[in-house]
Amino acid sequence: MATTESRPDADAGGAVRSLARWHIVGRILAAIPANYVYTALATAFAARFLPLDPGPASVAATLASFLLFAILVTVAFFIRRVGRLWLFLVATGVPMALLLWRSLAAEGRL
Repeated sequence: MATTESRPDADAGGAVRSLARWHIVGRILAAIPANYVYTALATAFAARFLPLDPGPASVAATLASFLLFAILVTVAFFIRRVGRLWLFLVATGVPMALLLWRSLAAEGRL
């Protein structure tokens, strides 16, 4: 019968499981809510800056957004390091948001 004495590495195993859980949570948050915000931002950015009339630009940006969302969901669970995914989302999302905000403040058309 096995004893229930405490092993020195028992706490390390719990820490590894806890870290793995946070990686899963990070992937889920990146795949759904963060991806939704990022895709909406990219859609508005594309609709704003595509060299088309407003109607066709909105349609083209919306169609492209479905592909972008699907790709980012796939990448969220394919990539090895969750930090790289979050870095990509933030590093590309923040400048895109700033440029969109600046453009809307200057001209006001969306």
